[in-house]
Order: sequence, then structure tokens, then C-alpha cells
Amino acid sequence: MLHKLRDYFTPVVLVLGAATFFYLLWSFGPGLVWSRVAGFGWGFAVILPFQICDHMLNATGWKLAFPPESAGGARFRDLVRVRIAGDGVNYLTPSANVAGEFVRPGMLPGPLPAEVKTTSVLVAKVTQTVGQAFFILSGLGYLLHADLFDFPGREATFGAFGVGAILFGLVLGVCLLLIEPPLWFSRRYPQAVERSAPVRALLKSYLRRHPVRLLGSIGLFMLGYAWGAAEVWLICRFLGLPIGVETAFSIEFLSNLVDALAFWVPAKLGTQEGGKVAIFAGLGLPAATGFTVGIIRHVREVCWAGLGLGFYAAHQRRERASARG
Repeated sequence: MLHKLRDYFTPVVLVLGAATFFYLLWSFGPGLVWSRVAGFGWGFAVILPFQICDHMLNATGWKLAFPPESAGGARFRDLVRVRIAGDGVNYLTPSANVAGEFVRPGMLPGPLPAEVKTTSVLVAKVTQTVGQAFFILSGLGYLLHADLFDFPGREATFGAFGVGAILFGLVLGVCLLLIEPPLWFSRRYPQAVERSAPVRALLKSYLRRHPVRLLGSIGLFMLGYAWGAAEVWLICRFLGLPIGVETAFSIEFLSNLVDALAFWVPAKLGTQEGGKVAIFAGLGLPAATGFTVGIIRHVREVCWAGLGLGFYAAHQRRERASARG
């Protein structure tokens, strides 16, 4: 039964996402939307390469996920390329943003043992998730205190800390589960526990010996998410809607919240544009401009995802050629 539901889940989600997109397109008028996107013009020449800074920040966060004695074995340019490839796989496949994590260790060249590469990917995924959550929580805390909601200051502070405590508990629980699986899990999946023992040992060693690197990795991933606010600010400027830095950050906080809630939607189909419409309308900005911002950001995401899949395809060709040789 669950298997059948899983088979139908992705097609249903894609249909609903496409229906949302076309409904919004029809509501705002295809001609008006096209004129706005076409009017963006050479702004794409600025927005597309602008994303490389985000990938570099994320690659640096991944670099810190290696122990100091192993970090030198991973070249920075390789980390950037593999990050782009993994993100492309995550974006374009219905895998809830995890398929790309399986791609990264195999694509990373160099003499490092497979266990070290796998552990670094696992640590980086945890720190990236925590970084995104902290970025969202800090944004929600700001919005609660910005008088956008009818909450007194004390209640807003307690609410933000309460959500933060829940998040910390969940992350801590996941880390403990990864390091030392409970007895019932070990009895039910003994082979998985046995095969993952080297990776779990390295993960335990990293968490115990390198807390500063762990915090640095979280901070760099947070900066990567914050970089999206600069992109929002630029896009709105090109569209003739000058907004302040605080508004740009508010849009990005809420956009990340939508992305986190709808992480299972492949390519953010419908959620990118629908989320921007709701966010812009909620902040008192033109909803049509929000829809256009969503389309422009979608174009940028698809272009980079295509580049990432190209990197992955080139790696697969090299692997097959090496196997034949």
C-alpha cells in the first residue's frame, strides 16, 4: 500500500505544482508576465553568475566538514564543482533533496578514503540543515519583533526561543541516532549498522574534536542562505521595485521557510512562484512582481541545475571510460 502511494505521490505533486503555476500565470495575465520577464533583459547576465558566490560559501562550509588532517586532500575547485553537481541532482530529482548527497562522495577526486569523504558529506548536510534552520529562525524572530504580527515583545522572544529549542532537540536527536543507533535499530538492521561503523566512528570523532569547525561550517551555510537576500534585492531593482535591505531579508527568510516546508517538490514546481506571490502580498508588495521574481529565480535555478547535471554526466562518462580501459 505504501509502495503504491509512493509511486503516485510524485506525479500528483508535479500536477498540482504545474496547476498552481498556470493558475497564477492566468490570473496575472501571460502577456503582462512575459513583458516583465522579457524586460528583465540583461539582468540575467548579472543574476546567473551571481550564484557562484553562494556555491563558494557552501563549498567552504563543506571544507570545514573535513577534519583538519584531511581537509588538504580536497581541492576547493573540486568542492565547488561537486557541490554544483549534487545540488543539480537534488533539484531535478524527486528525492527530497537527498539524492545529490549520494553523488558527492563518488565525484570528489583525490586520495582521501571513501569513509572520510562520506563522513564529510554527512557532516556538511547536517550543518547546512542547521544553518538554514537558524537563518529561518533568526528571520522569524526579526519579523515577530518588526510589528508585522500582533505579538508583544516578550511573547515573540519566547516563541522564537521555543522554536529554536525544538529545532536543537531534533538536530541533537538525529546526531545521536547517527552516532550510536538504538538497540532496536541494531537488531533489525544489523548489516546497515555494521557497514556504517567506520563512518559513524569518524562522525563521532569529528563532533568531539572539532566543535569550532562545526560552528564555522554552520555559519558559512547561513551566509550562503543570506546571500539569497542580495539576489532578491537585485532582481527587484531590475524590475523597477526598489526595496530596502530589511525587506529583501524578510522575503528571503520566508522563501526559505516555504522551501523547507515543500522540500519534497521536485524543482520547486509551483512552490517557487506561489510562495513569492504569498510573501510579496503579505509584506504589502505587488503580488504580480512576486510572481515575476519567482519565475526569474526559477530560470536561474534551472540553469545552474542543468550545469550541475552536466558535471555529473561528464563524471559518469569518465568513470565508464576508465572502467573500459
